[in-house]
Amino acid sequence: MNRTIVILLAVFFILSDACGSSGACGCCGCRAKAKARASKRVSGDVIQKFDDKDDGNIFGLKVWNDTKTPITEKNIQLLTNPNHLFHICCEERQLPPACVQKCHFNVYNKEVVSLQLGQELVTTYFEFQLESMFFRTSDCPIEFLPEMQFCAAQGKDHSSCCSQNDVDATTAGSKCLTFCDQRPDVYTPIDYSYSPCLDRFEDMKRCFYDNVKTDATKHFQTKKSAQDKNILY
Repeated sequence: MNRTIVILLAVFFILSDACGSSGACGCCGCRAKAKARASKRVSGDVIQKFDDKDDGNIFGLKVWNDTKTPITEKNIQLLTNPNHLFHICCEERQLPPACVQKCHFNVYNKEVVSLQLGQELVTTYFEFQLESMFFRTSDCPIEFLPEMQFCAAQGKDHSSCCSQNDVDATTAGSKCLTFCDQRPDVYTPIDYSYSPCLDRFEDMKRCFYDNVKTDATKHFQTKKSAQDKNILY
């Protein structure tokens, strides 16, 4: 049990400190924005050449601003599927194949086994996944967890939903909402007081899925309507 607690705490530190060396942004914004702009070059977290212009295409999220690909009845099903958006974000961010395979809410969530299994087995399975990453026995290194968290949330702030679903109803209180805010320019130092937040992992992920689904449906349906209107004229 103590071993698992140490692992889970380490995961929280990694999730929160991916861009810590820059001191400027949160989980994945520094590297993401740098890769998104042609005028930038990145070595680790250090931006060697900087362009102040933000083209809005955060690396891994360019599908949201794609103006070249027509939206059809066929591809809109994919574009409004949170699992598809999660997956292509991980691909665009060039995560290892073993990590990309985990970029699916049915795998990334705790609820990855049949409802016939007890909660103890569900939790044990999830802890095993984290342990295998932490102790380097998994092909997906634990350093990529922040990237996966960012992609799952699509770089958005889900704090409102998380609060409504009692993510902050732990002894850590509102600190847990830190993990729901995956905007690129947000950075919050984490300490051991955040450890109770992991108990709300599933609630966080449910907010990510539902909000991304709602936002994507509205966004791409609106784009399709405008596109179809232009075709008619």
